[in-house]
Amino acid sequence: MGNKIFLYLLILIAMTVSSACSYDSEKAVLNGDVVNMHGPIYNYPVFETFLESMEMKEAATVRIANYTLEGDPTLYNLSSEGTTINLEIDRSKNKNRGNDPVKINMACTDLLEEEGQQLFVYTLKGCDSPIESFTILSVEKELVKEHKH
Repeated sequence: MGNKIFLYLLILIAMTVSSACSYDSEKAVLNGDVVNMHGPIYNYPVFETFLESMEMKEAATVRIANYTLEGDPTLYNLSSEGTTINLEIDRSKNKNRGNDPVKINMACTDLLEEEGQQLFVYTLKGCDSPIESFTILSVEKELVKEHKH
């Protein structure tokens, strides 16, 4: 009997710890993150506001949560002041990151929007890292009603 109670307590503790480390898409949306779920993009107007602030050279921040097919997020924390765009890539909540570092920081000079037939693709360029350009978000055109940029 005592072993069963111990086992149940152990399972309960493990479930609590694992859920505390997760950052599901619903929580990200409620936090105001721009959420990319491999198709649907939530809180896209938040990203548009970030772009508008950048165009006016105003300080701005935004978090993009890109989710894997397994549901693990990689967080892109962007901040801009004037001509520099700082990016922190946070993989701490992604269980499948492999040997990738938990966090990477880089500064970039440009955020470019490329318009394809079906997508708007946003890429950071001129980054001070081994990766000179880095795509942060791809948005299907049909999901964007009025595109301002």
